[in-house]
Amino acid sequence: MRCYRAYAKLNLTLDIVGLLPNGYHAMDMLMQSISLHDTLCLERAEELSLRVEGGNLPVVPENLVLRAARLLQEQTGCRQGARARLVKRIPVEAGLGGGSADAAAALVGLNELWGLGLSQEALLELGGRLGADVPFCIRGGTARATGSGTTLQPLSRSLPLHFALCQPCAGLPTKAVFRAYDEAAFRPGKRFTPSALEALANADLHGLGPALGNGLEPAACALEGGVLRGLKALEDLGALATRMSGSGSAVFGLFEDEDCARAAAARLADAFGNGFYAKAVDCGVEERAEGQARAGECAKEEAE
Repeated sequence: MRCYRAYAKLNLTLDIVGLLPNGYHAMDMLMQSISLHDTLCLERAEELSLRVEGGNLPVVPENLVLRAARLLQEQTGCRQGARARLVKRIPVEAGLGGGSADAAAALVGLNELWGLGLSQEALLELGGRLGADVPFCIRGGTARATGSGTTLQPLSRSLPLHFALCQPCAGLPTKAVFRAYDEAAFRPGKRFTPSALEALANADLHGLGPALGNGLEPAACALEGGVLRGLKALEDLGALATRMSGSGSAVFGLFEDEDCARAAAARLADAFGNGFYAKAVDCGVEERAEGQARAGECAKEEAE
């Protein structure tokens, strides 16, 4: 059995800069992998099967783990099967890339389990067919993402980043948020990504905070007032900056250090029924040590 951590992502910035020829929005984003993660355990089997624990997710053919597995089979001619067990911790419809992270772990893990020998570049191309965030979730770390989000520029990061985050309300479907953005013509007064990149390059935490921003945030707040309440709660808890991730509904705060972020996460859990501490990590998918890869331990693992 092989077990993998599938790390969530935060959009530290999200700028909408136009439309692509296919009609989708053109993006310019600063993306960061964080320690909050799902766990995917894989073992050889004759057929493909999936069991999901947590997250109240039904197992359906459209599940991204199964779609990733079938895509690998179709592209390589592989006839092997696998028994997959997914332990969900990343909130769903939250803008944290949970489904994309699971798909990324499936591509990386099954490539290894089945001995396919595909390069990371090949996996990134396949990931882009499954969803715009999947390539980033394969590569992970810190990156600038442009176009539909699949064009990635990996970035170095020396600055430790500590976050508290929560999902303060029901999930928001991505299409609904973009539709609200288009219909109401929400437009931020400036682009966020260039200033955030400069602060990150200078390892300037206090410069990074004011540079964070999300062009979809006003549209999401108009759809669901809980997003705004979550942002206000983080502000009251002393965050250097508070933002929504992706198309929501999760919100996060950037904090001075780990202790402050952990304390804020505990207060969020009291207020909203969920709260997470997370730190920046440098990969998107990480295999666990063999000694920890027993199935009975997957459900016990907590986000760091």
